[in-house]
Amino acid sequence: MRLNWSEIKLLLLLSLPLVAGQLAQTGMGVVDTMMAGSVSKLDLAGVALGSAVWLPTFLFMSGVLLALTPSIAQSVGKNDRSAVKLNLMQGIWLSIILTGLTLAILLSSSYWMTFFKLEAAVYRIAVDYIMALSWGVLPALLFQVVRFFHEAHGLTKMTMYLSFLGFILNIPLNALFVYGYGPIPAMGGVGCGFATSVVYLGMAVVGWWLYWLHPQYQLYHQKARLWRLPEWKRLSQLLGVGVPIGWAILFEVGLFTFIAFLATPLGTDALAAHQVAISFTALIFMLPLSLAMALTIRVGQLKGAGEDRKLLVSIQSALWIAIGLGAGIAFLTWLFAEKIVALYTQDTSVVTLAITLFWMAALYQISDAIQVTCAGALRGIGDTASVMWVTLVSYWGIGLPVGYYLCYGAWSSDSGVWLGITGFWLSFVIGLSIAAIGLGWRVYTQFFRISRSVLAG
Repeated sequence: MRLNWSEIKLLLLLSLPLVAGQLAQTGMGVVDTMMAGSVSKLDLAGVALGSAVWLPTFLFMSGVLLALTPSIAQSVGKNDRSAVKLNLMQGIWLSIILTGLTLAILLSSSYWMTFFKLEAAVYRIAVDYIMALSWGVLPALLFQVVRFFHEAHGLTKMTMYLSFLGFILNIPLNALFVYGYGPIPAMGGVGCGFATSVVYLGMAVVGWWLYWLHPQYQLYHQKARLWRLPEWKRLSQLLGVGVPIGWAILFEVGLFTFIAFLATPLGTDALAAHQVAISFTALIFMLPLSLAMALTIRVGQLKGAGEDRKLLVSIQSALWIAIGLGAGIAFLTWLFAEKIVALYTQDTSVVTLAITLFWMAALYQISDAIQVTCAGALRGIGDTASVMWVTLVSYWGIGLPVGYYLCYGAWSSDSGVWLGITGFWLSFVIGLSIAAIGLGWRVYTQFFRISRSVLAG
């Protein structure tokens, strides 16, 4: 692969606002974890379990809506305004439909979570946290629609501004609901859920207000019927692209969060350490994820414009960035693990275990950066089914059973535990490495094997 510095610069300029925006959004979860941990270890564990329900559910629904990005980007590349408007309006309807499905999952969690071995106090905090988050489902999904619309036009700074707004609002609102003030009682970790719901409402209102005021979008307002009935053919097309994206995201994120339930027999310390490691690794994952999102936008627009040679150069450049980025993150995670963990908790047993998990996380950073970048390239052309199947096999077909054995394997028959929670994190290294190989091969076959003449031209 050859370096193309102009394309690297373009991708970085496109992705940097996305990085800032993604870090700000994920930073809300980090603030939740820190504030819950400052209250008690039980609140931290409760938020961990509540997040294990909320996060994969919300990200699956967001992944379905992510079909809007390549669809709108390709329409922008073709200068097809009517298709852009159609996709946006159907995205609104799709978010409403997905809200009903999300609420069904969240509101039923109080029932099916009883099948896991949970401390009574942790269970109550987790359920109440989920119920508090349910108030913000519709605003959160409507925000995702307008966010993906902005990003498909290359206006990634919009996401950055909106996400920073949410992050800034989240801190005082968290403090208000977690610690209480005046007539508002102290809710502990549960208060983080109410704060998040209020924040998403504010982000949705401002995001759509910016859509209506931005001069670049004025042509879309003409003849735009916001309240017309859903066009089921277009909705089915979006679902055909978006559902595999949602499943692919769920397979990866769900593996990390589902481990919280499988690890409940290990005790509160393991759950708390797992939540600390998840909170930080989710934050730093926003760096390669933002690069992948920028690549999806770039590939979609270039595909729509018929610029095949530029498309290949863009993918090559993104992979170079991903490798360097993954190596840098791995080194810094290993070097500063102890100092980062200390920001979350001072509990000695939790700190010791969390540091080990950080070292495990450092091992998979390069693989993670490569696999998410390849997935971004494939989503840009609508090839989402392959991403879904590769992630399913890598994470759940291989990673999960290997992780379960490494955690509870027969090598310590007296205690019934082998490597404990560390075993699950070692399986992440295996699963993500297999995903990087599989998606890398798919990118090669879809773009480069049949296009060498294009690159040589």
